[in-house]
Amino acid sequence: MSRFFFYPDNTNYVLFTDQALLHMYAHAQRRPWQKEAGGEIFSLEPNASGLVIHTARGPNPGDYRRRCAWNPDTRASDRDRQIEYTQNRHAVGLWHTHPETLPSPSGRDHVTTCEYLDSFGGDRSRYLMVIIGNQGRIPGMAVWVASYKSVNKWAQLNEISSSEAGRVSRK
Repeated sequence: MSRFFFYPDNTNYVLFTDQALLHMYAHAQRRPWQKEAGGEIFSLEPNASGLVIHTARGPNPGDYRRRCAWNPDTRASDRDRQIEYTQNRHAVGLWHTHPETLPSPSGRDHVTTCEYLDSFGGDRSRYLMVIIGNQGRIPGMAVWVASYKSVNKWAQLNEISSSEAGRVSRK
């Protein structure tokens, strides 16, 4: 069930493990009364060209959550990061849900992702924004990256199947 997303130029990819995906899917807004949920995603090697997302954390009880809004409880998020860091996992992006079938980032999502990247003070070259949709057994998912290395600081990653990922990564 893992999912692969490649950068537009196919030089880097992001692999989401089953564990991380199941955590995010569990919060999909499948009913009209469900509120957005979110948190951070973590990897053992934050600078790898093949980024593997091992875990996802959140939401937390103190988060601000509405049908079309989510803002994290910063203290709880800090605790989540510290816990993950003890396992050598580093925050590499944010995830949250949207009440739409094919999720796309809002202007606020774009700004927030860039603000998180900037907050690392140069310690990260990129930061991801993952959005989980609300339909299907396997919900729609959009992955975007804010990057210092790219001419285009904000780019959407392209999902490909596991079999295609093996072919592309060997090129």
